Amino acid sequence: LLQEVGSIIGKRGDHIKFIRDQSGAKINISDGSCPERIVTITGSTGTINKAFGMICSKLQQDLQAFPNSIPKPPITMRLIVPATQCGCIIGKGGSKIKEIREVSNKLRIKG
Repeated sequence: LLQEVGSIIGKRGDHIKFIRDQSGAKINISDGSCPERIVTITGSTGTINKAFGMICSKLQQDLQAFPNSIPKPPITMRLIVPATQCGCIIGKGGSKIKEIREVSNKLRIKG
């Protein structure tokens, strides 16, 4: 949603600059002409993981700001993975993706 992306970007882009600097990842956010914005994170596995974690932490902080009496809206994040990398995520016989599903309890795979 647009308000989530605005929170990630921050005033004058300050928060996204902070995430870029702290993580070392290259982060690009698509323009606002679509109802959904695409956040692309590029770098090593470590820098991508750090940037993704920082983005998730920011979204969690924003949700905690809601009063307890108001139901917190769900947030959907989509991960697009190159076909060449899908095998390591799925695992032999689907073992890795099964483990991820069990731990996350909310993962859906679209083919």
